[in-house]
Amino acid sequence: MFELLASAFQSTQTRTEWQAQLGSIDQDALAISAIVLGLAPLLHWRLGEWNLSLEPRAMAKLAAARETARQQRAALDAQLETILSALAARRIHPLLLKGSYLAASVYPEPHLRQMNDIDILVQPDDLTATENALTALGYVGSYKSSTRGAGVTKHTSTFRPPRADDATPNPYLSSAVGRTIEPHTLLEESWYGLRADITPGVWARSIPFQVHSHSARALCADDLVLHLAVHLTFHLIMGYPSMVQLLDLVFVTSRLDSEIDWNVVVARANAQHTAPYVYAALALAQKTLDAPIPFFVLEKLDGACSARVRRYVRTLSLAHIVARSQRAPVSTFGQRVQRGWQDRVEVARWASSPLEQWRVWRTMLDILNTDTGELIMQRTRAALLRLQPKKSSAGSHSH
Repeated sequence: MFELLASAFQSTQTRTEWQAQLGSIDQDALAISAIVLGLAPLLHWRLGEWNLSLEPRAMAKLAAARETARQQRAALDAQLETILSALAARRIHPLLLKGSYLAASVYPEPHLRQMNDIDILVQPDDLTATENALTALGYVGSYKSSTRGAGVTKHTSTFRPPRADDATPNPYLSSAVGRTIEPHTLLEESWYGLRADITPGVWARSIPFQVHSHSARALCADDLVLHLAVHLTFHLIMGYPSMVQLLDLVFVTSRLDSEIDWNVVVARANAQHTAPYVYAALALAQKTLDAPIPFFVLEKLDGACSARVRRYVRTLSLAHIVARSQRAPVSTFGQRVQRGWQDRVEVARWASSPLEQWRVWRTMLDILNTDTGELIMQRTRAALLRLQPKKSSAGSHSH
């Protein structure tokens, strides 16, 4: 089922070949899978391009999801317009990342690239002013130290629009108006001691990007490939949903091919020590969805990886994406500890040296800086309070 859904977006796929794979598959379940993964609008578009229809119930689900995506896109555009106006008043022109740029410039129609949040990159000196602008608009900020938990450094604040809690667990089906804003100052991916940073030079190489009446910036094509590739691989490492990120790479490499200098992509990946992550994402996109990645690019990136990482990258598949992104949620303390161990085992696979291995496993020892460690402290304090003798009230009455 998952492989069939993904194959609809292979750059070399044809209507006849894909239709032949449908066979006796449950088409209603296929539509539901597309909705869950955020691919329903795109699948509906693809079927329209092929002049192909599924069974009525399945098509109705896809059509409804696409209409919802259109409405979400209109609301998101209005939200982005308000944010950019507020930032422009402070002479801040952010660089739009991922979906905000790709939807408008790469995908066939903006609503086909669904989004959970709005990611923007601002200069470090503009971060406080950006946060103040969002607060003035009514957004509620939450902050987390980059030393806490997994050690995320690219953004340490998140801003949610004021709204009633939305009970929809899948953001692609959310009826809430407004998306979370994440103001980044770095493009560094970091997770339990593993780091990959492509930030240096991206502002100087960025290109102008017009959003309605506002001037913004976007990554140049070479930096865009690097950013999307590293981001996809870290999604896999973190166990996050990754199909939308995989399709980002397919659409970018297919539609911006004439703008990408692949020699520059390889050179920057090597210079920024991100070759393993770039190689993994590009190899996966080429192997699973026939993304037009030149052979020499994969060959050079392969040679830049350690033998251990190279062997692991060659095992990646669509099944790996499913396994990494569909893990059961943790609910008990024991499950938290087990998941923490499993997460670091996965992260350690990508370490290219003994020093990187140590950085990963050291985070397991720094227990007080993790959410699990905080839970341990809370339980310990509660247990100590229960052990304290209760004060007698016998002497508190006057006779």
